[in-house]
Amino acid sequence: MAVKFSTSLSNDPLDPDVRDRIRKDWDIELRQHQKEVLERIDTQKRWRLEDNERINLREQWGTEVEKHDREVEDRLRRDEEHKSHMHEQWEREVEEHKKEVEELRRREEEERLRLNMFWTDLASHTCTTYATREYTARLVNVPSYYNRRVEACMATPVKIHGIEYMPKWCEDHGPNDVIGHWEVDQHEPDCASYWIRYKDFGCISPGSGQRRIEHYLEHLPSGADWKEFCATTPASFLGMHFMGSEFCFQNNGGTYGHWVFDDESCK
Repeated sequence: MAVKFSTSLSNDPLDPDVRDRIRKDWDIELRQHQKEVLERIDTQKRWRLEDNERINLREQWGTEVEKHDREVEDRLRRDEEHKSHMHEQWEREVEEHKKEVEELRRREEEERLRLNMFWTDLASHTCTTYATREYTARLVNVPSYYNRRVEACMATPVKIHGIEYMPKWCEDHGPNDVIGHWEVDQHEPDCASYWIRYKDFGCISPGSGQRRIEHYLEHLPSGADWKEFCATTPASFLGMHFMGSEFCFQNNGGTYGHWVFDDESCK
């Protein structure tokens, strides 16, 4: 009887050829696995290096931030110390200046008193504004060498109506011609104008919510500025008080003042 041999590969694990083939497959798989392991190890090493770099970078950033914060705090502290120093220096300079001014004023006062300067030729002039008159006088006993005549003028009082007043301003025309000017607003009845002839013009227009009042200005001093006196002569009416007229005009030589104010009855 004839025997037939199969040409297909055997899968018998006891077959030496099969075992060799299995070993080769194992070797291939082992080398592939080892390769993958080495690649994973390399990847892990690279990750650890990157992590270390990130950690080092964060630490470096933290150090730089702390350094920057310290520098900012130091700069702010120095700036504050500089400001405090400058403020203290400014206060010292202001105080020293005040002391110098006060000392100069004291010496000038002593010099003025020693020289016995005083006023003469006191004269009254026109009324300048409501209840106010201008006065002038000449300062005498001023030496020709004295070069602070205006300061002496401004520091020397004069008595008017029993009250001492300091000059409002001074003119220096030379040692014997220093003129002081005063504006006296007390005890000057001839300068006190007043309002009469109260007239209510009613609402300025329907629904305007405003009313117009007119007064005539009486006792206007001769030669006085009518606009000035109109604007500075006080007025009181309907429970309201005004320091002067809001609108002024003249008619037939007379001076009139007008006031416009809110009025609920005109709405």
